[in-house]
Amino acid sequence: MFNKISYCGFMESKIIKLDKLTINKIAAGEVIERPASVVKELVENSIDAGSSEITINIQEGGKKLIEVIDNGSGMTHDDVLLAVQRYSTSKIKEADDLFSINTLGFRGEALASIVSVGMVEITTKVKKQDLGTQLVIEGGDIKSDSNISTTSGTRIMIKNLFFNVPVRRKFLKSINTEMNHITEFITKYALAYPDISFSLTHNGKTVISSPKGNLITQITEIFGKNIAKGCLTIKNQENGYTIKGFITKPELSRKSKDYMYTFVNGRPISNKTLNDSIIQGYGTSIPHGRYPIVFTFLDLPLDELDVNVHPTKKEVRFSQETKIFSLVETAIGEALQASGLKIFERVTETKAQPTLFQELKPQEKRKIGDKTVIQPSFVSKMDTSPKPDTRIISSKSQVIEDFLPIEKVSKPELPAAKAKTREIRVIGILKDTYIIAEIQEGLFLCDQHAAHEKINYVKYLNQLRNNNVKIQQLLSPVNIDLKPSEFEIVKEIISELNKFGFEVEIFGKNELIIRAIPSIMKTTISYDVAKDIVDIFKEHVSEIKKEMEFKDLIFIKDIISVFACRRSIKAGDRITLNQAEKLISELLALDEPFTCPHGRPTIIILNEKYIEELFQRDYR
Repeated sequence: MFNKISYCGFMESKIIKLDKLTINKIAAGEVIERPASVVKELVENSIDAGSSEITINIQEGGKKLIEVIDNGSGMTHDDVLLAVQRYSTSKIKEADDLFSINTLGFRGEALASIVSVGMVEITTKVKKQDLGTQLVIEGGDIKSDSNISTTSGTRIMIKNLFFNVPVRRKFLKSINTEMNHITEFITKYALAYPDISFSLTHNGKTVISSPKGNLITQITEIFGKNIAKGCLTIKNQENGYTIKGFITKPELSRKSKDYMYTFVNGRPISNKTLNDSIIQGYGTSIPHGRYPIVFTFLDLPLDELDVNVHPTKKEVRFSQETKIFSLVETAIGEALQASGLKIFERVTETKAQPTLFQELKPQEKRKIGDKTVIQPSFVSKMDTSPKPDTRIISSKSQVIEDFLPIEKVSKPELPAAKAKTREIRVIGILKDTYIIAEIQEGLFLCDQHAAHEKINYVKYLNQLRNNNVKIQQLLSPVNIDLKPSEFEIVKEIISELNKFGFEVEIFGKNELIIRAIPSIMKTTISYDVAKDIVDIFKEHVSEIKKEMEFKDLIFIKDIISVFACRRSIKAGDRITLNQAEKLISELLALDEPFTCPHGRPTIIILNEKYIEELFQRDYR
């Protein structure tokens, strides 16, 4: 044993000190995730430099070229040489400064990381000097250092990002996807700094052009007049905490969260606490699953937030989260109420469980307000696990869900379509929602909305499979304003949408026009419906582009759901018994009639034996 230890002492050391280039490449893996990361770091430096004009030129989604030009303070020759070294910054001087950061950058890592993974040219000049400096750097090595005649400010050009890190370059997404990330970042900073003029071009074409102005000017320029007109001012202040900005009326809500813009001390952030407080402020005025359009700005004491959580500075921690939540919620609620809207507290209680009555006793009656209700002595527990096949169960312990055929439904032995209609006797409709019918097995319950949605879904799916989608030209085509990043995404798939029955065209700057829709969806659509369709397009771009089985496309189910909510027979719609019979007949003619496209039950069957046992009729 001792000899072995002694021998190990003469072994060659395995621990080595990494060289500077390798260190910077590793650091770049954290700071520089994609071309948008480069744009973010450079634009933040331009803002910190006091620029009033910032131009961003992109080629091939940033893979070929990223160029950022500003008219800020610029750098001296000595400063620019320091700036490309790691942990060199003008923003802080000591550790205590981390608790009072009032600039966007401060870590001193970004520029060193960028020059280590790209071919970089930096041209910069301060106003007081006659000549500026130009550095040419490749993979961290300075190839050229010269004086140059140039205007004040800084111009940084990066070619062939990740040219020396092929693994990272390999994992970059498509040109349009990378450009979308860049566009969304510039959108955020154009909102955060409306007094700065931003210009973004891609392959020579203007994507964003936001002149100096105020916040509402930028909202109009980037998001269009419809959203700008729907804006309500918010403002609230309490003990050094301030919230201001604009929110929009509930009717402008979207299916996705990416219209919720929140800023803290001029820094765009994504924070669950802030998002939750915004949604809570809207109360019940926005349906579940939809999100408002908001542009909210918080000014907080510097020592009460921590932006030094991650190298990308995406995360921010608050020391007084509860206080911030209350401030935001109150400001939004007050603004909505001032506009005449009634805001109610959001319901947080769980949904009512199905009730099974075993015994009813007089003493179990109780009063709630002016109403007398009967308190059941036994409330059954709902089993929400999916059932593999259709079953008829006679045990008293079973509950209604045991009669739901959810998945892998064995095809029921049902007679032909005409015979089905004769064997099912519609006896009523409960709450203009549930069709009640008598069948040989017992009681048949059908959700009229879910049933109609399933029928329309199957019709549309069959048309897609047969490459025969019937199209209806809209009597009034609908125009939709998109923000620039959305426009770039949807533009990529416009031609693909024809096979799904949608005729969509580019119409003006960041604007689409929907001219035709599948005929199964009727003849007209509202702006709200068109807006939801565009959101679905945007969220399922990769799915739409892939050659997938139509039945596997979530996109199809979501589109049908949007129209079903507005075009199918809905809960509360009054239909005749004849219409109910026709609906049930069409539903049962399907191969799998038991669930809607998203898996919600369409039919519940309570067999005769089960009903008898509920009433304790277990005798002959």
